[in-house]
Amino acid sequence: MMRLSGMATGMDIDQIVKDLMRAERMPLDKVIRTQTKLEWKMEDYREINLKLRAFSDSIFDNLMRSSVMKKRKVESSNSNLVTATASSNIGNTSFSISKVTKLATAATNASEGSVFGESEKLASTSSLKDLNDSFENKITWKNGAIKTERLTLESGSRETQLKANPLAEGDTFDVVVKVNGKTLEVVTGDEIDLAKGQVHVAADGTLTFAEEVTAKTTVDVTYAAESAEKSFTYKEPAEGQKPQRVFNIGVRNVHEVEVRGAEGRVYTNYTLNAETGQITFAEGEEPEENITIEYKQRYTAAGVDTVDANGETVRGRFLFTDSQSLDSVIKSFNDSNVGVNMFFDDHSGKISVTRKETGVYNTEGKEMTFVGSFMTETLKLDGNETKGTNASFTVNGLETERRTNSFTISGMTVTLKDTFDQEVVLNASTDVDSVVDTIKDFVEKYNALLDHVNGKLTESRSRDFEPLTQEERDGLSEKEAERWDEKARAGHLRNDPLLRGSFDQMRSGLYSPVTLGTNSEFTQLATIGITTSSDYMSRGKLEINEDKLRAAIEADPDGVFDLFNADGETTAEKGLARRLRSSISTTVDSISKRAGGAGYAQNHQFTIGRELNDIEKRIQNFEMRLEQKEKRYWAQFNAMEAAVQRANNQGDMLMAQLFGNG
Repeated sequence: MMRLSGMATGMDIDQIVKDLMRAERMPLDKVIRTQTKLEWKMEDYREINLKLRAFSDSIFDNLMRSSVMKKRKVESSNSNLVTATASSNIGNTSFSISKVTKLATAATNASEGSVFGESEKLASTSSLKDLNDSFENKITWKNGAIKTERLTLESGSRETQLKANPLAEGDTFDVVVKVNGKTLEVVTGDEIDLAKGQVHVAADGTLTFAEEVTAKTTVDVTYAAESAEKSFTYKEPAEGQKPQRVFNIGVRNVHEVEVRGAEGRVYTNYTLNAETGQITFAEGEEPEENITIEYKQRYTAAGVDTVDANGETVRGRFLFTDSQSLDSVIKSFNDSNVGVNMFFDDHSGKISVTRKETGVYNTEGKEMTFVGSFMTETLKLDGNETKGTNASFTVNGLETERRTNSFTISGMTVTLKDTFDQEVVLNASTDVDSVVDTIKDFVEKYNALLDHVNGKLTESRSRDFEPLTQEERDGLSEKEAERWDEKARAGHLRNDPLLRGSFDQMRSGLYSPVTLGTNSEFTQLATIGITTSSDYMSRGKLEINEDKLRAAIEADPDGVFDLFNADGETTAEKGLARRLRSSISTTVDSISKRAGGAGYAQNHQFTIGRELNDIEKRIQNFEMRLEQKEKRYWAQFNAMEAAVQRANNQGDMLMAQLFGNG
């Protein structure tokens, strides 16, 4: 609609309409203020719910955990020699540790001399191909192509098939098979008589397992195929362009390459950059068809075996190509589950290998058995092992051993720090300080929660500060608006019956005695030194008599724990922490049904949300009516302007007729 500006009447019609609409909007502003109050009330409720859930989580993580509420400490008569910690279920007990003749150590092995001999030492970041020129004992390379496959076997299956056929020739076909991360022993040959932990590999890539696998078992296989292929699709060159001459296999250090086209055609007129795997055809010899490039790599097999605590062999098997660095070889061993730490010392030119676990695991042989000429000859790791040792000591007069220097005896975890022949006494007792701190933390959080809720329940509501309309907000500075909002938000939960009733129920459950099926005298908070403040203004906050609390924990830590955590069938038989969490859960659910959250995400699911939906509909309808009224006002003023303009025009014409000739 065209809006006339009042030129005919001389009236500021735009301002007049604005003033009229401001008066018309006053009922709508009242509805919007109601909407804002409800939103603030909802936010206040939800803030309380967040605090309640956090408090409940804190109770569960602290008061209700025996490891926290029954925490034990151990005092050592000589902590430089022996330290210890204790589990919560150990009693007030003591152990005597004496005559520590040996500490547990890990088995180690190192190269028998520099792997480079008298040659110039190269960095371990160099490729095995480059390092091989400097190794004293050269790597014996094999030819093939390294591939990996991940297979998923169905339940009850014992057999699966690799894609490659045939495999590269070798004593065991150079296949590494892992089932759920555990490396199996590969066996070959015609006779298949498999033991636990073995897998038979046939030349055609068939894998047969000793046992039927469970459902969805993951099998990872790394193997050497006779060769690998990469195919390239011919693309018609653009007008004026020549066919593609350069093809990249994407594999470094390739050799024995054959390029084939359609119908068995073999291309020979090309150059190969073996290091990068790039093939460049001679000018004029570009293929005009799809091609397949077959290639091989040089690789070596390597491994190490260890023995676990059950006496079973743990295998680490790997296939390394000549493009890999010595560092990547070391990382493969370190990242595996074979349990060794390997590193290269560039000063001595030696490899060092140490078991990750201390102690003796193989009493009849080596702790680490190296597999393959790369390990035993090139890296010289065959016969230089220093065996690990068990910790040998006497506890309460009994001579014994452990594979580690930290071990557990009847709930006490002992750590030996040195050898000695004197007596060190370890005394376990309740960690009173820690338990006191836990209960004090609970009381502080409970009081803080009461402070917040009581503040909301007693907060005064100022009728002089209503929520600001947008027009009113625009007329204030940011700080003025913040101060106004702070006063306008206050008091919306004053004397709220839901909150008052819920917190009365919490207090009642917390102060009522607990019926215990034990002889404990601690049946109420007051019996362990926790009482309600006598100050009326504190509104039910708790106070602690720390001396009485300490005495209770020292006398009967189990009784204190049961006071909070007893789990009977009736409310009277439930501990205070369980009662409190139950009350909190009920309160959270009640608040959520009123203000949303905690499973009530949509407005139609909770009371205030439904009220807000109704208000939103009222606002939309009111705004539609306001829009119609504004259009009607403008239509009326436009008509008035047009009428005045016509009258003015008629007057001008009449004046011209009467006086036009002078």
